[in-house]
Amino acid sequence: MQFLTTVCIAAIAAALFRMLVPENKAEKQISLLIVCVFLLTCASALTGTELNLNADAYEIGANSDYIGFSGEVNKSLQKKICKDMSDKLYKVMNENGIYPEEIHVIVNISGLYSINISQVKLVLGEDQRGAAAAAAKLLAEQLDEDIEAVVTVRE
Repeated sequence: MQFLTTVCIAAIAAALFRMLVPENKAEKQISLLIVCVFLLTCASALTGTELNLNADAYEIGANSDYIGFSGEVNKSLQKKICKDMSDKLYKVMNENGIYPEEIHVIVNISGLYSINISQVKLVLGEDQRGAAAAAAKLLAEQLDEDIEAVVTVRE
């Protein structure tokens, strides 16, 4: 009885969705998708398998190795991005007669695949005080406009 109920509900849902499909180039693809979902529903009802979408059914421990690996990849990418950016900026500054003591690159990781530079801080020594304005201008030219450029002089 449960099989028939599932098939009937799936058929009604498929018919309703097909009525909602707009008439355009994607009509055939959307209809095919609806038919596939209907067939999958019928097959799962026939075999008695259930789709468990409950969040409690999945253990974090099973994926902890993957999560740890992702964290390591993010850290190594963060280090590589910082090193590449600071090496590039040291080279550009040195070519223009500016010799910074330190370059700090601040990187944000906001998700698994989103790593971006938010701030670059250039630290000049007291002997480079006169080059601070030129360093700020050069730094702004080298960075995207959404990256904050900061130049400080160490006292």
